[in-house]
Amino acid sequence: MADSEPRPKTRAKISPRLMAASILVALMIAFIAENTRRTKIRFIVPIVTAPVWIALFVATAVGVVAGVLMARHRRGAAGTHRVPPAE
Repeated sequence: MADSEPRPKTRAKISPRLMAASILVALMIAFIAENTRRTKIRFIVPIVTAPVWIALFVATAVGVVAGVLMARHRRGAAGTHRVPPAE
């Protein structure tokens, strides 16, 4: 019977995406732990006090959103100027 034979042990493979995500999470945790000092932040009128990591996270998030919106706009603008294929 083939069922009674022991199966060879195989190592679970870790995907490169999982490895990269794990490294980024570890770096993010280290960054937060190192930047817990509170600082004053002034934007136009209000002055708020927040940890440095929150200020940097918000600035990064705003930059990412702006980049995504600009990329979408460029893709959309490029798509409107295409010449239709000749029949």
